[in-house]
Amino acid sequence: MKYLGCLLVLFLAMPSLGAVSAKKAKPVAKKILSGEGAVFGGIAGSGFSLLDVRLSANKKKKIERVVIDVGDKNGATMKGLPGFYYAELKKNPQRLVIDFSQMPKAKVKESQLNQIFKASRAVVGTAITADPVDSSLSLTLDLKKNTKVRVYQVAGKKSTSKVVIDLLAE
Repeated sequence: MKYLGCLLVLFLAMPSLGAVSAKKAKPVAKKILSGEGAVFGGIAGSGFSLLDVRLSANKKKKIERVVIDVGDKNGATMKGLPGFYYAELKKNPQRLVIDFSQMPKAKVKESQLNQIFKASRAVVGTAITADPVDSSLSLTLDLKKNTKVRVYQVAGKKSTSKVVIDLLAE
């Protein structure tokens, strides 16, 4: 009886010995939002801060890139993924709203944000709103009609973590 139990266990374990390891998926291009849609990313933590917002443009490709530097709760650079964010593209009026959770600090003021986007071909207005009750921060970009958006995160390795927004004008 003892040997029968050992054979049964061995027999049941055999299929797992022949299992093929799962293939790693190839990186997938980030989803482009057009009209309406939402994306999210980042990680939860004990708190984060908005360190900087930069805008660059490639006129040949008709792309503007917005880079948002995310730091730790003390305003220092942060390695790894940025804090949790939820980005939603709305249709009428066309605007992108990025909500950052657990972000009570921002080193960027609304007047600075307006200056950053003054020369933008895709952004016509900006706003930054902090909610002290739930320690969240919202960044609103009013967009020109038919602007497509791609939002993704970049883990900080040498510099701080980032949320990157590509604005694709038609």
